[in-house]
Amino acid sequence: MRIRVKLMAALKDKSPEDDVLDLPDGATINEALAAMKVPGNFVHLVMVNNQMEKDRGRSLSDDDELMVMPPVGAG
Repeated sequence: MRIRVKLMAALKDKSPEDDVLDLPDGATINEALAAMKVPGNFVHLVMVNNQMEKDRGRSLSDDDELMVMPPVGAG
């Protein structure tokens, strides 16, 4: 299956080519993050198809859009 990916801020350099990631059918959010080498502690917010998702074990579907935002610090 293929999903569309939007990695924000400091994670942007880990974006797959053309912002599309090929994964096995039924892959989870955690598996997608691992495929892009995004450490879990660098993830603050995950959205799937514009809906906030807290369960990183959730299975993704073909053509889903995964948006990942890292923690933001101010100083």
